[in-house]
Amino acid sequence: MLQLSSAIGARTAPVFHRCRVVVIGGGFSGASVARQLALCDGVEKDGVVIFEPRKRIGAGLAYDTTDPSLRLNVAAHRMRALPGRPEAFAEWHARTGRLAADPRAVAGEHVFARRGDFGEFMATQMAPLIEQERIVHRREQVVHVTRRADLWLVTGEAGSSAVADELIIATGQPGPQAPKAIASALNGHPRLVADGLKGEWLSHVRTNDRVLVFGAGLTAADVVGQLAGRGHAGVVTLLSRSGLLPQVQSVSAVEPFGDFSAFSPRSGRQLLQRVRATVAEAESQGLSWQSVFDALRQQGQTIWAGLPLEEQARLLRHLKRQFETRRYRLPPQNARIMHDRFEAGLLRHRAGRICRIERSRHEISVDVIKKPAGTVERLVTDWAVVATGPDFGSVVTSQPWLAELERLGFVAADSLGLGVACDRTSRAIGRNGYPVDSLFIAGPLARGTFGELTGVPEIATQADQIAHTIIARRASARTTCDLV
Repeated sequence: MLQLSSAIGARTAPVFHRCRVVVIGGGFSGASVARQLALCDGVEKDGVVIFEPRKRIGAGLAYDTTDPSLRLNVAAHRMRALPGRPEAFAEWHARTGRLAADPRAVAGEHVFARRGDFGEFMATQMAPLIEQERIVHRREQVVHVTRRADLWLVTGEAGSSAVADELIIATGQPGPQAPKAIASALNGHPRLVADGLKGEWLSHVRTNDRVLVFGAGLTAADVVGQLAGRGHAGVVTLLSRSGLLPQVQSVSAVEPFGDFSAFSPRSGRQLLQRVRATVAEAESQGLSWQSVFDALRQQGQTIWAGLPLEEQARLLRHLKRQFETRRYRLPPQNARIMHDRFEAGLLRHRAGRICRIERSRHEISVDVIKKPAGTVERLVTDWAVVATGPDFGSVVTSQPWLAELERLGFVAADSLGLGVACDRTSRAIGRNGYPVDSLFIAGPLARGTFGELTGVPEIATQADQIAHTIIARRASARTTCDLV
């Protein structure tokens, strides 16, 4: 096997690699699948190749940060990242001194660690496997993917290529997409930030600059936290259509309450009625609504699979935002920052829709038809920041190599607009409606099939299942060859 050691900048010279599995994307999803495969006896040395441009494997966009204001929105003991070792991260966080160095992480009975700490944890899990050459890391963006006979050919931007029996697409959540009215009116404007969590824009914000954030979910809360951490004293305005803000995580120990899978709701209405009744029952026993939504999360994939497609679509149309504000909750530290800034008049929230946008070189004016009165308010800002959450609807077309696979008929967008179509074994469903045996979709891109698939425990479980499916396929193939 040819391996060239000369470097081009931070990347190795182009190489050709024959392997068993190629993973595209080295964030948490891709790293989890690769790790499980590398730990199996059925995959040989150099058998797994990951294409990931970042230096570290396992962090991805979500956890590749050193900003102390960015925290996990669930307690450390619930970051069950390693199958069979549910407490691994919490134990590592305490053992390595991260907890002692970050006393603000403690909130009540829980620890809400910094996101960068979890990224470092995953990097420490992956590093030995890379050093032992169980996993090969190609620090390149993928530019081309095609099928040759029964093999997958993957090519990186620096010219490296890998030929594999199995291909896993694990590119994680796509970035946000500015609403069309904003994109067309502010295209090219130097104060339009297309993704609030990327780029160097924060370093250019002056202390008293006004900031208008499109969106009011967790990403918007992250923007507020980052600005506050840098001493920003200007007014930040959150603008959303719904007017709903994320709820706050409980600082007390909360056990899941409610059995929804046994009830087997067949419609969104039945599910909503069941949730309301369960919340009332929980509160009558002195429990919080958070305990009910924790149970919903644990049983989410079973509930989602039991709903007909039209009911899944109806839930997304009518209840998506209401559900998300309770499912994706704020860590108490971020909630305190937002509360204090609301009280000080440095943070505002407006609900409504945009009817007009005007721009000048250093200022942007946005007219908003406010809910519920219908009156128009003009918001004048120095910065306009998009924080609307992942744009799953355009995921297939956003990456040329993925669009190429769609053109060739190997992948398709799912019918709910949540990502890439796959079956319950995570195999991609092609244009003909049949699964592609050697092509898998890992992580949030498979949400359309699984429903609940954005949290670390759910992704880790899916990654483990994909790895075992691949190992079982290889064992079956060897048995067949032996019989022949």
